Amino acid sequence: MARKLDKEEQRIMDLLPKGIDRPRPLKELINLTGWSSRKVRGTINRLIVIHHQPIGARYEHPNNGYFIITNDKERSIALAPLTSQIMVMTKRAQVIGNAQLGNEE
Repeated sequence: MARKLDKEEQRIMDLLPKGIDRPRPLKELINLTGWSSRKVRGTINRLIVIHHQPIGARYEHPNNGYFIITNDKERSIALAPLTSQIMVMTKRAQVIGNAQLGNEE
């Protein structure tokens, strides 16, 4: 059974728009809550990972920010940068893991 949202989690949910048309930028969430960037992002992460809330992010200026995903098209838009980031990070980890180190014989 899903845990109930705490006051901070509910506050963020109330501030997020439904749909991708007018996503709410991180800076705006910081100003509205008075929280640090880290706290806002951490709360959003908890909402997604622990509470299974369908929150997406859009990274294109000027229409960037967080939103509640309402359909499959929005889901695809929100997943694209995450998938790309996973591929970049995987490649980076492989290169570091296979790198020749100066102290090797």
